[in-house]
Amino acid sequence: MNEYKLMIAPFHHNGFRSLSKKQAEEYFHWYVGQSKERIEQLYEYARSTGGAAFLCEYTPDSLIELWNWFETQIDMVAKSEEEYQAELKQFPEWMHDSISKKRFSVRTLAIITDISFYFAETFIKHNPMVRWGYFTKPKNEVSVNMPVLLGFRSNMKLDPRRIVSVCASESSEQHDKNRLRSAYRTWTKYTAETTPNIADTFSSIRSEKYENDNWRG
Repeated sequence: MNEYKLMIAPFHHNGFRSLSKKQAEEYFHWYVGQSKERIEQLYEYARSTGGAAFLCEYTPDSLIELWNWFETQIDMVAKSEEEYQAELKQFPEWMHDSISKKRFSVRTLAIITDISFYFAETFIKHNPMVRWGYFTKPKNEVSVNMPVLLGFRSNMKLDPRRIVSVCASESSEQHDKNRLRSAYRTWTKYTAETTPNIADTFSSIRSEKYENDNWRG
């Protein structure tokens, strides 16, 4: 496997905040429905590129070998001048020195997404109160309309892709094979002990495919 197949969204949108409730639901079902296929691709690609030690067992410790392999795959590319200047405009001047002139390659971003699926499914497997879901209000929350993990105390929401992206950014500067495993350990501290009281504005809809144990791994 020389190329890494990308995941193409079912429709174009101008950011998750712009989605209608119907679009958010459609995107959620599509996204969660990609999990099994994306994890399978991740596993096969890792096995073919030096990640033979990674066993797709959905155990917390399997995140260590997965991350150990992924740190060899992180590829940074230079931002175009137009791209860099546009990003500068989004932040105050005092923050400009901290804005990198590099970004992840498209392939690296695709692998990050697929690792986030594996991270999420591993979390769900070992924390029965946690499940995929999404929420449509309030609109000012960072993860509004995005597929996230629900079932944490105080209605906390875990965005797997954001977690993996932050870990990847840190690993692009300094390798640490335990980084993703540590993130997993941190979030287990926030899992709810009883069924969370999800407000009416939340939708924790799970597809029939997701209910299938084979699909969940």
